[in-house]
Amino acid sequence: MTLDTLAKHNKIYKSKGFVVVKNFVSKKEAKDLENKTLNFIKKRIKKYNGRDINFVDNKKSLRHLHSFHKLHDFKTVLNFSKTKKLTSIANLLIGTKKLELRASEFFAKPKKIGLNTPPHQDNFYWNVKKNRALTIWIALSNSSKRNGGVYYFSGSHKKGILKHTPSYEKGTSQKIKNIDKLKNFKKLTPQLNIGDALIHHCLIVHGSNKNKSNMSRRGLTFQFKDKFSEYDKNKIKKYEKQLNFQIKKR
Repeated sequence: MTLDTLAKHNKIYKSKGFVVVKNFVSKKEAKDLENKTLNFIKKRIKKYNGRDINFVDNKKSLRHLHSFHKLHDFKTVLNFSKTKKLTSIANLLIGTKKLELRASEFFAKPKKIGLNTPPHQDNFYWNVKKNRALTIWIALSNSSKRNGGVYYFSGSHKKGILKHTPSYEKGTSQKIKNIDKLKNFKKLTPQLNIGDALIHHCLIVHGSNKNKSNMSRRGLTFQFKDKFSEYDKNKIKKYEKQLNFQIKKR
């Protein structure tokens, strides 16, 4: 990626709170990541539970997988997170030279039964001080409104942390309390091909609708933060308590 291209992406990211990077990885590389990821999860599907893995219903199978939140346990993915392809753009957009991988996740959004993800802000969960964090979301399948693609309220990252309320949804336990406050922000759903990437600020409001189509919408994410930005431990403790309560209620 050239310096001019990086500068262009940075300008869009700062303005909208997200940017689409076409052909971030090749289709072949994306499919290889997808196959290895699915194989890793399939072999360990009964090992994880609670907050680490979610299914659309009570059938704990790969076909019914909603999301997996500890993909950073997989060495192949962990090594990929350290490649210059990811770190160079993450460093630029966050504005740091020292990165820290928070987590890597897999979102399956299976065909016909994929669950919705209510609008939320990532840093309401993460609680990274100074909001110096982002997500790189790599499309492992084509993504659009039709199969529950990620939508954004463009520019909403400039509003700061908004009030959330419990959602009781699998994989995303909180949602924006008053979505009407975002009526002046344009809601956009980027259309992605396999290998494209979405990179979004930890404060931008985003979510996705149910997938009722005949095509699954799979994505692999990498969450990065400035290594020297600390976490707000008091807020994390409060969030963890509420999350555990929700899990018990499901």
